[in-house]
Amino acid sequence: MSSGYALADWGFEISMTEIANGAKALVFMTARDCEMYVRQSLASLSRQTLDDLHVLFIDDCSEDDTGVIAEALLKDLFPNRHTFIRNETRWGKSRNVWEHLKPRTKMAEFIAVLDGDDQLIIPNILERMSESYAGGQDVVWTNFITDGGGVGGNGPLDPNLSPRRQGWKTSHLFSFRASLLDNVPEGYLRDDAGQWFMAACDIALALPILDQTRRYEFIPVNAHRYTATNPYSHHNLDPQSRGLNSTAQQRSAQQVFNKPPLPLIRPADGMAPEPAAVPDFVESRAPVVVATAGATDAWQETASGILVAGYPTLLDAQSVAGRNPLTPMQIWALRRAALSRGDTPNILHIGAPRSALALASILSGLDAGLNCLCLSPEQVGDMEARFVASGLTEGISIIESEAANISFEEFSAVFPDTRQIAEDIKFDLVVVDLMNTSYPAESALVALPALAGNLSPRGFGLCLFAQDSATEVMAAKRWASVSTGLKFCLNAIGGSGLMVIGGR
Repeated sequence: MSSGYALADWGFEISMTEIANGAKALVFMTARDCEMYVRQSLASLSRQTLDDLHVLFIDDCSEDDTGVIAEALLKDLFPNRHTFIRNETRWGKSRNVWEHLKPRTKMAEFIAVLDGDDQLIIPNILERMSESYAGGQDVVWTNFITDGGGVGGNGPLDPNLSPRRQGWKTSHLFSFRASLLDNVPEGYLRDDAGQWFMAACDIALALPILDQTRRYEFIPVNAHRYTATNPYSHHNLDPQSRGLNSTAQQRSAQQVFNKPPLPLIRPADGMAPEPAAVPDFVESRAPVVVATAGATDAWQETASGILVAGYPTLLDAQSVAGRNPLTPMQIWALRRAALSRGDTPNILHIGAPRSALALASILSGLDAGLNCLCLSPEQVGDMEARFVASGLTEGISIIESEAANISFEEFSAVFPDTRQIAEDIKFDLVVVDLMNTSYPAESALVALPALAGNLSPRGFGLCLFAQDSATEVMAAKRWASVSTGLKFCLNAIGGSGLMVIGGR
């Protein structure tokens, strides 16, 4: 029997027909200002062959008729199998997970996430997922298509690696054993400033769930239609978006991936659980890098003294390098990589100015070529200004390239269009530095495939600074699986980064 009441202190209204004995699936739906799509979304759910489900629908303070339409349809399509909640202020998905979903984990065996503007397009997919949970799986997901015909980049995860090292591959349709949500602390749903995540909320929910188990399954079907054309989606409101990711989503996703993983409590067969305890909370701060004393500091000081004495312009370069300038040991590693490529190396640089300026100082006075590939006139202008400010303008070529969407295996990401470089131009060293740039994290994974045609057949080096070490680990693993004759060295650029060596 349905009853309605207001909880003014919490800022939402709720009408419930919650079940007493639990269901197979609890479908978690959030919606805001999507009256154009919510009918199709709920209709697609009503066509599922799994009847043993309950719908938890949250209207997150819509200013249109989303809530009115949804409440009426829920009563019609899911009588006695739904809970409808209307927030009187906008909370965002992460807070809705904490306030509305987490208290209801006992209602079902597993939870499936479906946004109010998306649809399920395989009628038996929830039934198929239910079979996987009955077989002992803890997380099950599929791939998706967009309403424009694009295909998502989801795929399987390697159970031998932390999911935080493998990128974002579990977006839609994502489901998980409900009890795993009980172990997620509130801090995992908040950003570094302590605020609820308002972007990248699906990642904020998924990663701490995936941390806890290696019993997961990817069903390789396109079971979910993602409405990419919704004008209120993050990526459509941000002119600086990269594909389906706005700058806010990219920033929030980076913070999510940087959180420490929760303990592994349900390993795959043959794996031992990790002994660590579940933390009570996560402090809202960026990860702290602890500098070790003694030998490490001594090597940094030694490298610094030699570099400054040998390259007087290096201080000029460092002074305009921007945020997080390279350490002396990182510069020393780049120096070795550049000078080991012969007397006249041809070098390509992509990304953050800090490494381009260091290379310019090291190569000053040599018969070497330094080519900087930029994605926009703004990047070109910024790079030129830094070179002028440092006095390092000789022998530098700055090239403006168009952005291209590069695909490698299941990954697809923005990268400079290297087809604008003539095929007969080969590079002895390539430095891809994506730290503190607007490139999405996945751009690091397509770097080597995108540049393969312009690498010197005599031998080359590629130095990659990704936005996090987990991406560098993944790049090494994926590139090694599809290549022969290459050597991969992690943390070999002054204790950081990924170095790839081809030939000698």
